[in-house]
Order: sequence, then structure tokens, then C-alpha cells
Amino acid sequence: MKIKHYLLIVLTLLLISSCSSTRKLLIKKGDYLGWKMTNYELYGSKKEFERTLNENYHLYSGYGLTMIMYQEIEGPNFMKMKIEIYKTKDRPGAQGLYKRYQSFTKIPIGENGSESPGFVAFHRDNYFVKIIAVRNLQDKNNYLKNVAQIIDSKISR
Repeated sequence: MKIKHYLLIVLTLLLISSCSSTRKLLIKKGDYLGWKMTNYELYGSKKEFERTLNENYHLYSGYGLTMIMYQEIEGPNFMKMKIEIYKTKDRPGAQGLYKRYQSFTKIPIGENGSESPGFVAFHRDNYFVKIIAVRNLQDKNNYLKNVAQIIDSKISR
């Protein structure tokens, strides 16, 4: 009985430390002035990945996903963007997820970064990040790139 209790405590501590290190990647109120978080979701199991990614699960499942984090942030004039962060077991997994976006216009963010209108993607270490314009951000990729740079610097720390 003591061993089960001890294992439960260890697993809980691991989960808490894993989540807190992941949450450091979130865009918080002070990170990007005038913007606030409107939604946040964190997934860490195969069952959650399947449910969340739906028909796209097969596109992501072969890259060793260990975590998916979604965040929506809203700024002035009802501008809104969605941030998707995928953590993989290793760097090749993140590179593999990024490959389908590498043909877009290159940008100097992460180890490899690219953009198209309303969309920015990059990877660094074992993280693949997508930032998407949701509302009132057409032709304003500078906002997306600024957020990408903030997240990239958080991953690099």
C-alpha cells in the first residue's frame, strides 16, 4: 500500500512539473501588451490527441507527440490568433511536423520558420509551433511573427 501511495505522489509531481514547464510557453498578459488569453487547452495522452486532432490524427501520430497545447489570444480591435504548440519526443519529430510548411516564405524564427498570409510556423528543439490568424488579422503577419518570436525565446531558455 505504501508503494502505491508513493508512486502516486511521484507521478503527480512529474505531471505538475511537466505542466508548469509547458505553461511557460503560453503568451501571458505582460508578454504582448494589449493582448489577453481567451482560451487554453493542454493534451498529453494518445486518446486526447486522437479526439482533438480528429481526422488529422494520422498526419501527426507518427512524430512521437508527447503534448499538444492550444491557446487563443485576443488583442485590440477584436484581433484574434490561435497558437498551437506540439511537443515531440525528439527534434526529428518536430522537424517532421514542420516539413509540410517549409515551402512557404522563409522567416528567421526558430531553427526553421516560414509564413504565408495569416499563418506562421516554426520548429525549435522538439517543439513545432503554428500561429494562425483567426479574426481581424488579415495582412497583419507582423503580429503573428511577434508572437512566434516570443514563444521561440521561451523555448530557447
